[in-house]
Amino acid sequence: MKIKMISRSLDDHLPGSSTAPHPLQRNLAPHLHPFAKPREYTRALTAAKMERMFAKPFVDSLEGHQDGVYCLGKDPRRVSIVAAGGGDGEVLVHSLSQRRSLLKIQAHRGMVGGVCWTSDARDGKRGLITAGKLDGTLKIWKSKAFAPGMTVEEEAGDDTLDHAGAVGEDADVDDDDLAMDEGKRDARGLNLEPAMVYTTKTGFNGIDHHRTDNVFATASNVVQVWDETRSAPLSTLQFGSSLETVSALQFNHSETSVLASVGSDRTMCLYDIRTGKAERRIVMNMRSNSLSWCPTLPTVLLLASEDHNLYTYDLRNLESPTQIYKGHVGGVMGCDWSPTGEEFVSGSYDRTVRLWKRDAGKSRDVYHTKRMQRVFDVTYTPTADFVLSASDDGNVRIWKSQASQKLGPTSTKERAAMEYRQKLVEQWSTSKEVRNVAERRHLPASVHNAAQLKRDMIEARKVKEDRRRKHSRAGKEKPKAERKKAVIVEQK
Repeated sequence: MKIKMISRSLDDHLPGSSTAPHPLQRNLAPHLHPFAKPREYTRALTAAKMERMFAKPFVDSLEGHQDGVYCLGKDPRRVSIVAAGGGDGEVLVHSLSQRRSLLKIQAHRGMVGGVCWTSDARDGKRGLITAGKLDGTLKIWKSKAFAPGMTVEEEAGDDTLDHAGAVGEDADVDDDDLAMDEGKRDARGLNLEPAMVYTTKTGFNGIDHHRTDNVFATASNVVQVWDETRSAPLSTLQFGSSLETVSALQFNHSETSVLASVGSDRTMCLYDIRTGKAERRIVMNMRSNSLSWCPTLPTVLLLASEDHNLYTYDLRNLESPTQIYKGHVGGVMGCDWSPTGEEFVSGSYDRTVRLWKRDAGKSRDVYHTKRMQRVFDVTYTPTADFVLSASDDGNVRIWKSQASQKLGPTSTKERAAMEYRQKLVEQWSTSKEVRNVAERRHLPASVHNAAQLKRDMIEARKVKEDRRRKHSRAGKEKPKAERKKAVIVEQK
């Protein structure tokens, strides 16, 4: 005789801990939930509205510059440290975590052309390399304060306080005066002297350091490769006998011997520092102001162009760009990839900062403020949580990489709710109402009017080309793809 018994496990009906929610028993059969889709759509629309409601991307502004800020140099080994070069020759080292300037250096006479950090040294001293755009000098500043895990105050000790204007121990000083002197230390900083000075006849427009070796490259009328321990350049790189002004350059993150540069004669050139020769060059329709290598895809190069667009090129085929990114209404002055290689940021002459996805030609977000002026450089932090922008109003601004991201600790339940809302918006992104709410961005009146004027001009140009093609002999005027118009010629 068989006896059937009902057996239940208490683990399926009781919470796992005292703080966990009680498990719910639900039958997920579709015929029992006829309103599941409308309910999910309502939740997706509410999630899109909540994302825009909590979107507050601006974090803080790092002040201290007396002139515009034109270049940024992030420290790859310290997340919260960034150096900024101004138009008056001052270089400020900022702390993102403390949101203040740690060190101020009067580095050059005139504008600073570039700033970069050196690799780790055996003596424990990190270095900061600055390039003058007008005085034609390169300076290496070395100090233990630049080493990871050490602050400027720890390295300087009491000397910093004495240099900042504080008096000795025997003097009669109250707490208010001491607090005032502590605040002045940010503005006065350390009395550093450059460890190495290089002097040339031409100014420098850009600088970049090798990832592992004690080698860095500079951009002027030619590309020069320098060693930190030598007073003369190791090699001078130039494509043929062409005369150009190299505006920016950068080493590849994976193939570290490959160097790319963009020039004022609308060219992008690739060099190999092992052979000391220029390998390939393309001539484009408009000049590029900045470039950036993708950290996860070594063959992908991003260019910020003067024609308001950004282009990605694959080194295996330079005949045409792989993707065109449109949205700016002014020349794009700076660009930088995120550490993940999935997104990048750009700063433009139209006083906006835009964030892009690598596979989408339209920006996913636009950042701007009323007081921010023309943006000349942008960069991601090494953790990809924040974006930095440098503009000629004398401020370095900190932005969230995700506008609605919450700063501070989040509970497990709250994180799960945010991820659920994000997935809902992605799943219903094809819906017109959800898409309109998620993609709508407020733009300044000047940018909005310029975008409208640009659309009218592009439409008029297309109408003119269609009429010319219609009234010409059949086959003579053929339509040309937008990507084919970007590159004029490739030279080897």
